[in-house]
Amino acid sequence: MDTIRFGCRRAGLPVAFSGGYNPRLKLSICQPLSVGMTGLGEYFDLELTETIAIDEYINKLNNSLPAGIRILKAVSIPTNSKSLQAIINTAIYRIKMKFTNNIDPEKIITDFTNREKIEVTRKRRNKKDRIVNLEPMLYNIDICSPYKWDFTVSTGSSGNVRPSEIIRALVERYENIKQVPPINIERRGMFVRRENGLFQPFSNKIIGR
Repeated sequence: MDTIRFGCRRAGLPVAFSGGYNPRLKLSICQPLSVGMTGLGEYFDLELTETIAIDEYINKLNNSLPAGIRILKAVSIPTNSKSLQAIINTAIYRIKMKFTNNIDPEKIITDFTNREKIEVTRKRRNKKDRIVNLEPMLYNIDICSPYKWDFTVSTGSSGNVRPSEIIRALVERYENIKQVPPINIERRGMFVRRENGLFQPFSNKIIGR
């Protein structure tokens, strides 16, 4: 978040600030990643004080960002539009799995997804722990390779699945599956899930189901 903030200032963009004694850039990162995880398609909302061409905005900001972080696409939306946080409800995580012995991935995934409940204890800072059922928020599991599995899950205010909880649920139920570090988890993208499929934010082009 600081990297984007400093990049906007270096680029000289007409960014908007909040009021008060400690004004802040009107910037909101959508579903921030946990420390150690990587992401291929991250989003943020940024409010400007004047209109600027999309190409100019992208070029100016990219020229002010460090290597490894690039703006790939931007969309201009009305100021009264819903935030990304409010419309994005699905994420795909690719997890590089670890096993103690050879396993049958198909068999484990079939057993795991056919369970009526997949409960884990969610740790909460300064709040009492609570039991969360992941089953209705786990939409799909794809095997990319024996050691790389893609999990399509709910994310956002309506229901949020943490990839660390998926791993913990698997480890607790299958003795041959091992815990993995955050660096083994990559968020492949975030999407708007509707009845007819998955869409990129502010796009009507279907990209999956």
